[in-house]
Amino acid sequence: MSKNKVKLYSSENVLDEFYEALSQNSASKVQRLHIPKSDVFYIRQAILAKTGNLYTLDHVERALYLEGHLNREDVLDPDRPRGYCSYDTRNAR
Repeated sequence: MSKNKVKLYSSENVLDEFYEALSQNSASKVQRLHIPKSDVFYIRQAILAKTGNLYTLDHVERALYLEGHLNREDVLDPDRPRGYCSYDTRNAR
């Protein structure tokens, strides 16, 4: 594994961040931005429409991963603990 691994970051304003990086012609910013799969955005909006609760992209992505709908490589920091769930993913899959 390369020592020069790019550190990704998550944002609730993915499109704004992406377009800002493009406007600045910053390839490094584009490479660092974690863009969730489109399912995450659709499901988050469906939850909002059904319940009125707006969850973070990370929360929805994590739930989809833990339920087996996303693979490890699709999730930002799959082993990082979150305050809203305590499931240990190190032994999963």
